Amino acid sequence: MRMFRNVCMNSQWGRKRRRGICIKLFFKQWNIDATDAKPMPNTLLYTSYMTRIVATRPIAEGLAVLLPCLWVYMHVGKCMLSLRDKLGDSVERPPQFDAWIDMYGGEEFEREVKEYIAIVDDVTKGADCETLKRMEEHFIMCCKLEHLFWDQAQDLMQWPDFSGSR
Repeated sequence: MRMFRNVCMNSQWGRKRRRGICIKLFFKQWNIDATDAKPMPNTLLYTSYMTRIVATRPIAEGLAVLLPCLWVYMHVGKCMLSLRDKLGDSVERPPQFDAWIDMYGGEEFEREVKEYIAIVDDVTKGADCETLKRMEEHFIMCCKLEHLFWDQAQDLMQWPDFSGSR
């Protein structure tokens, strides 16, 4: 239980909640009104899966299901940081892009992700074979769902229109 409290209060997962506040501040700063925003299909699929596992399965599985999101954001942030450094001022970017890159490509986020990975690794040391199998299944599923999440943005995916107003 102490480990779970550490995850919730002091590690990446606890800070991610505070990071959500930061995102809301970004929205305010950039005059983004998300009042009527609806999750896109793959976002809903992904977050519903994670929520179901975290809410209904043992803590070890919940920790595994969240790991791909953190790990991929760190990786993408690092790649974008490297690309930004390489391109310098030769490419014009909105300040929001730089803020995103700074957040997810920065050393603080990397440190937090590595802390989270260490927690998951510690949990695996005491887990039985069945738990390890389920953790791996959730991790792989969330890697796939993370991929779909990013593809949907690149493809500008929209919900099908069933209103008949086309």
